[in-house]
Amino acid sequence: MTRSILTLALIAVLVALLPSTARAEPDENGIYPMIFPVQGPHYYSDTFGAPRGGDRTHAGQDIMTYGQKGVPVVAVADGTVRWVGSNCCYLAIEHPDGWETWYIHLNNDTQDPDGNYTDDGQGWGIAEGIETGAEVYAGQVIGWVGDSGNAEWTGPHLHFELRDPSGTPYNAYESLLAAQPVPDQDPTCPEGEVCDVAALQDLSGQFHVWEELAWDSTTDVFFFGNPGDVAFSGDWDCDGVETLGLYRQSDGYAYLRNSNSQGVADITFFFGDPGDFPVAGDFNGDGCDTVSIYRPSEARFYIINELGSNDGGLGSAEYSFLFGDTGDKPFVGDFDGDGTDTVGLHRESTGLVYFRNSNDTGTADSQFIFGDPGDMITAGDWDGDGDDTVAVYRPTDDRFYLKNENAAGVADVVLYAGQRTGVVALRP
Repeated sequence: MTRSILTLALIAVLVALLPSTARAEPDENGIYPMIFPVQGPHYYSDTFGAPRGGDRTHAGQDIMTYGQKGVPVVAVADGTVRWVGSNCCYLAIEHPDGWETWYIHLNNDTQDPDGNYTDDGQGWGIAEGIETGAEVYAGQVIGWVGDSGNAEWTGPHLHFELRDPSGTPYNAYESLLAAQPVPDQDPTCPEGEVCDVAALQDLSGQFHVWEELAWDSTTDVFFFGNPGDVAFSGDWDCDGVETLGLYRQSDGYAYLRNSNSQGVADITFFFGDPGDFPVAGDFNGDGCDTVSIYRPSEARFYIINELGSNDGGLGSAEYSFLFGDTGDKPFVGDFDGDGTDTVGLHRESTGLVYFRNSNDTGTADSQFIFGDPGDMITAGDWDGDGDDTVAVYRPTDDRFYLKNENAAGVADVVLYAGQRTGVVALRP
């Protein structure tokens, strides 16, 4: 699925979830009703009317993004694209009441494979389909934050303007303070259920563990392992709580913690060969998770139902089997809710997801396309119904896309996650 297709799919989800913002025009307190335009970490102060050289004053508010380009920008209300800058990257939306919102300094730089941006001016930070005359909806992604135009050599930010029907700039500061922070979404985990959450790894070796899968969720942040270690999770001590593990592909070492907190590994051992990928789960249905491996050069899984200890080798796998194509990335889940984890594979180049409901050689029991090329996959029981379904983290827009069924289609929940290098599911 291409980025543009999933962007359109995300639009459909958001439209169904959002309250109407068509009434607009400021209320008795001077507040123009809107969704906040920058969907990521940000800060701003009231700079409307500030001097900008000569007799020019600032006609908008600068929403800064802590030096990060590529943060999603959304339409604050329903409307029609009035104009789009021909040389990138700015646009205006006219709303049904005649008011307009302007979005300036969108990204015009190229994104590198590591997720960072160049400063080459060769990118295009306006979303596919956003062109003059296009209808847009409140919460629709229309572009990404950058430093284009006369903001080159300044920190990335969105210059946001609100203009009345006569075209006169209106101070949007109070409206931004009162803006709905993010699109409304129903709780991912029904009340009273125990559901998985996500832990995301960053370049520095920190983990960001969400308390719940919600826009305003708090996160627990701590260091564990080294940058570049491959993260996974499991219930290592059979207490019903999943905690983090790491696999160092350079030497085949596994490092496991029995709590989701900063510290050294409680369990260490080696299993497999350099270059193998870890797969962790309850492969025999005994209520305890173990660490096994996938060898991409062979397209073979090696399963073992015990943990190692004391920096020792774990020995030979109990059994192995072939599944899938070399180069695909492994993941694990209880896809049919029978209490036993089985393996799946993700083809990052196309978004193909496929898995087995038993740990043996055979064709996939299910396969479908979900997400974009380059997404990172995990699986968890997000809604507490007893079976695991897929989710992906997208490095190109720093968002987490979650499905509550294993089938093609749009994400059920979309959350901003920040710039990360890996993602795993955790059962708290």
